[in-house]
Amino acid sequence: MSLFLLVNPALVPAGGLLPAGPAGAAALGHALVPAAAPAGPFDGAPLAVTLLRSALLVGLAVVAGAGLVRPLARGPVPTERIVATVAALVASGAAIAATVWSGSGTPLWAAGLVVAVAAVPVLLHGGRPATAVLPGAVVAALLASVLSSARGAPVPVALDAGYAVAVALLAGAVLHLFAHRAVADEAPLRALADPDTPTAGPDDRPGTGRVRVLAVVAGTAATGAGLAQLLLTGPFSVIDLVGTGYGRSALVAVAGPALATVLVVAERAVTGRGGHATGRARARGTRDRFRATAGVAAVAGVAAASVLAALPPPAAAAEPGQLLARTVDLGSGALTLVVSPMRPGPNLVQLTDPGVVVPAETGAAVSTAAAPMPGHGGPDAGPTAPLTVRVGDRDVPVTGRAGAPGGWALVDLPAGTDSLSVHAGGASRTVPVDVGTERTTPAGATGADGPECASAVLGAVVAAGPGSGDVTDCPSESLRPGDEQALRETVRALGARGIPGIAIAADASPRSRAAAEAVRAEAAAAGVPVRPRAGADGGLVVVSGWQDAARVARETAYAANTEPTALGGTYLAPWLLTGGVLGSAQSAVLPLPFGPQEPLPQRYVRALALTVPGSAPSTSGLLAWADAAGEQVEQPYGWHGAAPVSVPMSVEPGDGPGHHGGPNTAAWFPGGAVAAIGPIGAPAASPTP
Repeated sequence: MSLFLLVNPALVPAGGLLPAGPAGAAALGHALVPAAAPAGPFDGAPLAVTLLRSALLVGLAVVAGAGLVRPLARGPVPTERIVATVAALVASGAAIAATVWSGSGTPLWAAGLVVAVAAVPVLLHGGRPATAVLPGAVVAALLASVLSSARGAPVPVALDAGYAVAVALLAGAVLHLFAHRAVADEAPLRALADPDTPTAGPDDRPGTGRVRVLAVVAGTAATGAGLAQLLLTGPFSVIDLVGTGYGRSALVAVAGPALATVLVVAERAVTGRGGHATGRARARGTRDRFRATAGVAAVAGVAAASVLAALPPPAAAAEPGQLLARTVDLGSGALTLVVSPMRPGPNLVQLTDPGVVVPAETGAAVSTAAAPMPGHGGPDAGPTAPLTVRVGDRDVPVTGRAGAPGGWALVDLPAGTDSLSVHAGGASRTVPVDVGTERTTPAGATGADGPECASAVLGAVVAAGPGSGDVTDCPSESLRPGDEQALRETVRALGARGIPGIAIAADASPRSRAAAEAVRAEAAAAGVPVRPRAGADGGLVVVSGWQDAARVARETAYAANTEPTALGGTYLAPWLLTGGVLGSAQSAVLPLPFGPQEPLPQRYVRALALTVPGSAPSTSGLLAWADAAGEQVEQPYGWHGAAPVSVPMSVEPGDGPGHHGGPNTAAWFPGGAVAAIGPIGAPAASPTP
């Protein structure tokens, strides 16, 4: 991070994944790693910020270049002085406007910049213009600091700084060549009287050749630095390069100085030969057009490079076997897209956003964060145009999955597939993918437990970056020893209370089968009958995955509206702490090794909301996040109660992830509360906010 960012962050919009960036990282106390980046035509920062930043950097580049070329150039002509003066006014105005408008900068910084940029045109108007190289170097340093201020790693910072200095030299050299075109064209007066008299080449006056060489060297260096930055920081696919604002700006940042360099070389080759006066008039016109275009190209390169900091960074390159997380803009706001497991064959595609609504598989509507019980509240409906995912010539509708946030599509990605597209109404966006050729999909990655598997991998990605998104094992494939012990203790506690019996809701996953067997064994040891249904006074122990758990909890809640059902309580396995499941139950008790409202789980919730908007927190996601971040979650299991409440919960102030007037869809239980009861077996109490 540069000094410029510390003293005037107004012109360095927050990066990160969407609105997150450095501010969110500072608040969380650990670095956020962008998992996704918008892939659409409108992925930008506020227009005023972008325009101010572009004006500042373009002005600084021209002023710095006008001063830096002085040791190699001839004395400045009026055109150079006028252009340098205008550029200084533009840069000064942008700096002052940014400081006054945002209130985040310092008047001292703005005053220092104004003095530095004003010194260059002042010295160009004076008797010793060569001394303008000194303030020109200061302005070049300011330019390098501003341009590189949005980068974090040393190499990208160095590349941006090198690009800034090189493109400033290029701009100054091209300005000098263009401004001296009339002087260079002076020919002997006799050539006017005798058109057949040969004359010298059009640009052989002292200094012009040196400045031309400087332009070629600086343009080549700027092109190389821009290209290296593009290869290092992305975009990493042709689709993103030409289909996103960041990609197109990065292309222009490279193409601008490259075109200017080519034009300077071509101009010399086309018009550098001697000739007769009648031919030189045409040569002058060609040369002037080449030089003017070269100047525009150099300025366009600076402007494009300045825009990059105001755009979301490019998404990581798709890698076989690694979960892909990014966003797509379908015209009504960015949607988070997840593709897992990124292997040939069946893949789950998730699309989510805090407000979008998708049809459920049964025809009911579900929201992206949770599907609350009627009357529990929920997020405002967002875009309602049907969403589909297209691979080749096949369209797969995006529908809801019980217990899981967002909309889901199970698509087949044959080996060699390089893209898929998302459609809503008349809008579509193409997303690059790379599934490789190896078919090693984990058992739970695409079935009923696929959303939980994706949530766990997302937790690791949020903590450690896209490189940690390997989809190798899913939580549903094995039962954690701590979870088994907590379930056994729960059954023992129910037996000690004299519960007349329990029903077990399980599915076919390895974890669920092992958990159901442990519950049955412990119930037999405690003398608790296991029944097919909970009945009126029995308890319900749910050890299935999210999908079946949400279905069973919802059925139980609806049955309780007409007759006594499971009055002994609904007990959810630890991995069922997620909004889609909790929102389906009237109330539930969970044995957990952490308190959802404790600092560490809340850090995970905030990081997830900032990095992958619309995704719901889960136990599996928290454990994966903590493991990737080197944090410790395990502690003695305790009972926690979950129930809906009639007031919005966890509504964040300001620009937080919550929604004023509605539940925070990024919370553990949108529209509800999860609170500690005590050690397993403690008397249950209603959870409080």
